[in-house]
Amino acid sequence: MSDWNPELYLKFEQERTQPVRDLVARIPMPSPARIIDLGCGPGNSTAVLRERWPGSHVVGLDSSPAMIEKARNARSDIEWVQGDAAADLSHLGAFDLVFANASLQWLPDHRQLMPQLMRSVTSGGILAAQIPKFEEMPMAAAIRETSNLPPYSRFFAGFDPGVHLFEEAVYYEALRDLTRALDLWVTHYYHVLKDHPAIIDWMSSTGLRPFLDRLPEDCRQSFSAEVLERVKRAYPAQSDGKVFFIFKRFFFIAHKL
Repeated sequence: MSDWNPELYLKFEQERTQPVRDLVARIPMPSPARIIDLGCGPGNSTAVLRERWPGSHVVGLDSSPAMIEKARNARSDIEWVQGDAAADLSHLGAFDLVFANASLQWLPDHRQLMPQLMRSVTSGGILAAQIPKFEEMPMAAAIRETSNLPPYSRFFAGFDPGVHLFEEAVYYEALRDLTRALDLWVTHYYHVLKDHPAIIDWMSSTGLRPFLDRLPEDCRQSFSAEVLERVKRAYPAQSDGKVFFIFKRFFFIAHKL
């Protein structure tokens, strides 16, 4: 898959960052010494962590060279590391807060991943995450249906878009014996976008991206147009022409023993 596009990702920075602020506001830590932001992207989530805990040592980790470069150019008061959040992170030491916003869905096998991440959390520390429930959204169905159309289906035989989503109970079962408290909740965000093409713009940098990367360049525009037609039916416009892009997100805060 091609590298991430920081500029496209940040086109909806305010909407993408609101779940970060909501999660951070519920983390009951007065002054964590060390924080790591897994899958930090261009650093918008990491900046929120820095604002909340200005005295902490904050590390932003992402596998994308483009994202890390964008983040490093924006902030010099944060340590930026290019690396795989699914790999062994013991060389980075332990952290009082391990944070992951809309990044874990790109990593496989969360039943094993949760205990692995908890090993990077200090005793009494916290693992906090937000995971988009993308597969439960009409947008996901629009992309799947389009990929099954005759002009495109041949490109998606055996295709895995690389998004890994699990039921909420998976996180409870994986974390319950490692925690003294485990908070879980779901929020539906009603993002008011100017029109239906704005939804395509939003998803072109995330959930739609693996599908576009799979296609020849001369098929991408028509594929996006087919997805758009389904999006128009799934997300009715309001009386002023604007559209509610309803985004379902799952959160958890795990307090380590």
